[in-house]
Amino acid sequence: MNSFTWLNELLYNPVFLVTVLVFGGMVVGFTGYKLFRFYSAAIGFAVGVILGYYLSLFIFSEPSFLTYFAAGVVMAIAFGLFYRAGLFLTGVVAGYMFLSSLLPEKQLYCYVFAVLCGILVLFLERIMLILITAFLGATAVTAAVEILVSGITGYDFLLDPSNVFSATFSSLSLFLLWFVLGVIGIITQLAISREESEG
Repeated sequence: MNSFTWLNELLYNPVFLVTVLVFGGMVVGFTGYKLFRFYSAAIGFAVGVILGYYLSLFIFSEPSFLTYFAAGVVMAIAFGLFYRAGLFLTGVVAGYMFLSSLLPEKQLYCYVFAVLCGILVLFLERIMLILITAFLGATAVTAAVEILVSGITGYDFLLDPSNVFSATFSSLSLFLLWFVLGVIGIITQLAISREESEG
């Protein structure tokens, strides 16, 4: 029996994927800034997996799960040891992933936008992390809806993480869901942050 059979079953199981995406999306979307401060290594692993996708395309010209995992481990360690570097790379990865899903043929614009996002996160840490995590959480929930509607699998997301954003912008209803959830996430995180600062 293939040692990865269980993984295949999970990635093709819509109930499992939808549950993880909705639960994880809500947690990240509504408490992302707080999570980043206290669990930066875990956030680093997630960012590293996404970064690993783009690195594997650049190095091997095709997706490589081993590269995903290796990049995730390296980034988890880096985020745990070097907080500011983690902030910058979070902005870079989120910025590139977002714009490349909208303008895949304009790579130079994507690179510039990614670096600008990384710099902005360094100078506007609180608001930028709230924005990024709120809309990443909203994106996860939107992806869950897309799985239910279209039958897309976990492999489609792992082979190309930008599919998560592409699904968000594939229809007006999904975009509105993404936007509303993102705004709710921002408001919730700002309220939590304000309560902590006053407490």
